[in-house]
Amino acid sequence: MANRLHIRGAQVVTMDETLGDFPTADILIEDGAILAVGLSLDGGDAESIDGAGMIALPGIIDAHTCLWQTVLRGYVPDLWPGAYYSKFLPLRSRYTAEDNFNAAWIGGFEMLSYGTTTVVDYCHDIRSPAFAPASIAALKETGIRHLFTYSFMPVQSDEFARPEDRLADGKDVYGRFHDPKGLTTIGFGIDSWGAAGLEQQLAFSRERKAPSCIHVNDAGTIDKLADAGLLGPDLLVIHGNLISNPELERMAEAGMPLCFTPTADTQGTPADVVRRAVERGVDVVFGCDIPCTVASDTLGQLRVMFNVQGYLDGAMERSFSTVLGRRPAVRPGLPLLTPRKLIETATITAARVLGLSDRIGSLTPGKRADVVLIRKGPFGDSVVDDACAHVLLQTSPRDIDTVLVDGKVRMRGGVLQGFDARRAAAMVAESRRRILE
Repeated sequence: MANRLHIRGAQVVTMDETLGDFPTADILIEDGAILAVGLSLDGGDAESIDGAGMIALPGIIDAHTCLWQTVLRGYVPDLWPGAYYSKFLPLRSRYTAEDNFNAAWIGGFEMLSYGTTTVVDYCHDIRSPAFAPASIAALKETGIRHLFTYSFMPVQSDEFARPEDRLADGKDVYGRFHDPKGLTTIGFGIDSWGAAGLEQQLAFSRERKAPSCIHVNDAGTIDKLADAGLLGPDLLVIHGNLISNPELERMAEAGMPLCFTPTADTQGTPADVVRRAVERGVDVVFGCDIPCTVASDTLGQLRVMFNVQGYLDGAMERSFSTVLGRRPAVRPGLPLLTPRKLIETATITAARVLGLSDRIGSLTPGKRADVVLIRKGPFGDSVVDDACAHVLLQTSPRDIDTVLVDGKVRMRGGVLQGFDARRAAAMVAESRRRILE
C-alpha cells in the first residue's frame, strides 16, 4: 500500500512560481513525493499532520558545512586570531574513522533540528579509506539528505601513499554510495589553486558529472582558473571574499556559483562580495561552514546575512549618494537581501546550484517531500502577512515543529526521531578524549 501523509491547514510557501503561496492549504504526500498542494485536499486514509498555526516551506538546504568538526563544537570560538588554521586543523591527525561517524551523526541530527533537510557535507578529514564511508553511514542513519563532498585536500598524516591512491578512494566512494534517486549523492572538493593535481582532480569529478567545489581565499584565483579553462557551472566557489568584479563577470559568464558562509566570511573579512556577485548575475548560496565555531543552524546564518547585508547596503549607499535621514530610500536592488530572497537562496536556488532542482527546493507536485513546518508562535501570531519575513525574523529554533525528508518524518512536535541525547553525549565525550587528550 502507498505511504501517504496529509499536512492540513498550514500557511504554505511553495517557492514554485506557478503555484505561488497559500494563506491556508493542504499538502498531500505519497511514497515520499509531493502529490498535490491546494485547498481542502482529500487525504483519504493518509496519516494526518495538523498544520494549523504553522508555516510550511521547502526544506532548508545548507550549501557548505564541515560536519566532521561537530565533536569539537566551540573549540575555535573566535576566528580572528587564526587558531582555526594553526590550532584546529592539525587535530585531524588524531581523528579516527569513528570520530568522523560520531561527528556526522550528531551534526546531521543537529541540522534536522534547525529545519535543514539537505546538507553539503564538505569533508576534508579523510585520512584513510575508512573515513568517508564512516561519515556517510552516519548521515544515512540520521535520515538527512546529503551531498557528501569528498575533499582531495591532503591530511597529514594519512594512509594514502600517492595522490593517485586518494583518487582511487574517491572513485570507490562514488561507485559505492552515489545514488541520484536516493538521499546520498557524492561530489568532490578539489584542492586550492597552486596545489599539484588540481586539474586532474577536477577532470576526475567532471568525468563523473559530479558537482565539485573549491576554496577561494585569494585575489586573482578566478582569473587563473579561467585562463586554465577550468571555470564551469559545476564548480562551486567557497568564500571568495577577495574576488574582483572582473573575476565575478567571468564567473557569471561561465554560470559559476558562489557559496558565502556568513559567520566565517564576516569576521574581520570583506563581505561585500555578495552584492557584487548578485549584481553581476552570479548565483549566491549560503552555508554554516565550521561547527567548531558556530552551530549548524542554516536559518541562523541567513539571519546573520540579513543584518550584515543591510548594514553594508546602507554604508555603500551613503558612500556614493546623498542620504537624508536614517536610511537610504528603497529602490530596485536596495536592500539586496529581503527575507524572501534569503529563504529562496536556501531552497530553490541552492537546489539549482547543486543540480538537485528536479527533486527538491520547492513544494512542487512530483518533487520529493522535503518539508519544514514552523510554528507561528504563542504570542498572538495567528495572522502572518509575510511568511518568509516571519520565519526569518520572528521565529527561533524552538518554533521548528515538524521536519520531513523524502516524505519521512524526521522531527515531529519538536522531537527528533531516532535521536538519543545520551548516545550523542557519549560520542562527543569519547571523541574529545581521543582527539584532545
